[in-house]
Parts: sequence; C-alpha cells; structure tokens
Amino acid sequence: MRLFPRPLRRSGRGALMVPAIFLIALSPPAAIFSAEPVCPFQDSKVRDVVAKIGERLAAGPKPRSWQARAHSTTSYLNSEWKPKRTMTAEKIVTVDGSFWSEEIIRATETEGGRTRDVTKTIQTEARKQAEKQRRSTEDERRNVQRSRGRRSLDLTREEVLPFGPDERSGYEFTSKGLAEFDGAPVILLQSRSLIRSEEKLEGLYYIDPETFDVLRAELTIARKPAPLKRMEIDVDFQILPGGYQVMRKAVMRLHVGIVIKEIRIEAVETFSDYLIR
Repeated sequence: MRLFPRPLRRSGRGALMVPAIFLIALSPPAAIFSAEPVCPFQDSKVRDVVAKIGERLAAGPKPRSWQARAHSTTSYLNSEWKPKRTMTAEKIVTVDGSFWSEEIIRATETEGGRTRDVTKTIQTEARKQAEKQRRSTEDERRNVQRSRGRRSLDLTREEVLPFGPDERSGYEFTSKGLAEFDGAPVILLQSRSLIRSEEKLEGLYYIDPETFDVLRAELTIARKPAPLKRMEIDVDFQILPGGYQVMRKAVMRLHVGIVIKEIRIEAVETFSDYLIR
C-alpha cells in the first residue's frame, strides 16, 4: 500500500504541486524533553520494543482502498528561507490498491503579494496524471518512483516504518529515552540504516509505550547525493476506529544546490475525514 499520495506536477512556471512536506520553519520541536527522563528503558530492551512495534504493525488492518480530504501548502523559498511563491490546494485523495487519484477542489498560487486561482490548471494536470497511471504497469510505476529518488512523499509503508522482520535487520535501533508528544509520554527510538544508501531512510520514532503504535517519524535519507543538502520527512500518524493507521500530517524540507542555483522547498500536507473502503 502506498503510504503517501503522489505529488502533482505541472510544467512551466507554476511547476510542482508536492504534498506539503518541506517544513524549514524554526518552530519548536514536537517533543518536550525533560532534563532527566523518568524511567528511561534500557538499551537491552530495545530489541523487544522493536519486535513489539513490528507485531503491532503486522496485526493492524491494511486498507487497500481509502479516501481522505487533504490540504496542501507548498512554498518555494529564498536564501533566507522566506516564501517567494506559495501554492495551496484543497483536494480529495483516493487510493484503490496501487492506483491513486486526486480530485482538486480549489488551488491558488501566491507570488509578489498577488494570489491567483489555478484550480482549472491543476485539475487538468491531476486528470492527466491519473489517466497516465491507469495506462502504466506496476513495473513502470516503480521505475517512475525510482527515477524521482526520495524527493517526494511517494514512499511505501516499509520504507517509512522498517519494523517488520525482513526490514529491521537492516537497521540499528537505539533508545533515546522518554519524552512527551501531544501531552502524552512516548518512547523515542533512533534508527540508523546499516546500508548507507540514498534508498534508505533513518531517523527518530515516537512510540506509544502502551500500544506500541508509531505516532510520529522524523526521517532523512541515509546518504545524501552531492546536490542534496537537506531532505527531511516528518510524519504524524493517527489510529482510526478499527485499528487503521493513517497519516495525519506530513512535512518535507528540501534544499538542493545545483552549481549556482539553490532550490529550497517547504511543503505541508494535512489529512482528515478518512473513509476506509
């Protein structure tokens, strides 16, 4: 199951409606650390915790078909990380097996203090993307994902949550003690990929100590290619009635330096009104 919907792209000056995942803002961290965490669990227990997370993920239902409302904001930033151009979209995301589609309700572009409606343009591009995907094979869809690298949110659950028996053997997990997230205690786990590759993600996980649900993931790629100076993905999860784990909010921070050109993007996407089919 694709964890993140594919971003919308369009050619020309208005380029690229990506799911909002580029938060470069200097906001305070989501977790509040105490100077001395209360009862931090020992590293000897990390393996058991990781196994329980894997068991929890395996036991949870896997929705093959779902729909949700999404709000996307994508900002293209200057050298001071201030927005030069911002695109926003309200949409309905629908996933049916390996196929996805996005119904654009409204889209705007703001630049130089002026905002213009680009709904029809983005709607047309969304329809073209859906039609192209329907005509493609599973291998072709995978090749498109590989060609884009890890610069979008089009990631699979196993990449973001590598806690299954086949995935976790490729990672080293360490305890970072306890913290608070959304006012509740959480276990902090740090992951490090044993394979230093652009294809691997690693980072910090916020774990519910009672249910072993993953509540938040703060990730980056294990090895950055030369032009990529920064690429971070933060994902907040929620558990729906019935035990379905879904994405509540996603943020991506991207900074690419190509010769004399610097590209900085901040994108944020929030999801609500899930309908599991």
